[in-house]
Amino acid sequence: MDDMLWTKVRELRGRDERRSGAPGPALELLLVAKVTEEANEAAELYRRLKGWGTDGTATATLPQVRDELCAAIMAGMVALDRISPDGDAGEWWQRYLDYGYQRAKTENSPHQPDATRHDM
Repeated sequence: MDDMLWTKVRELRGRDERRSGAPGPALELLLVAKVTEEANEAAELYRRLKGWGTDGTATATLPQVRDELCAAIMAGMVALDRISPDGDAGEWWQRYLDYGYQRAKTENSPHQPDATRHDM
């Protein structure tokens, strides 16, 4: 499945690069900045979902928020693929995911004192 995931990411990357038409370094910057754009759209939709700043009226839906979060994640994967010159974005992602998982597992362990745990 992981191979298919990155095959799809590369297809998305090809589309985004074609649409941009920007030269190399500028293209990379635009692809990295796209992550923030999509994440900000997700945050805005979440605010509207909760009715914050709209007199309590919800003007967005949970599916819209989920879609924008997925768009931000996809944009991040596209940017990661672009700046991975050896084609190792998938390996890099897996390594970082494993790192985050192990860290969370350690911090969530009831046997490990942690300053972020409030139940001790």
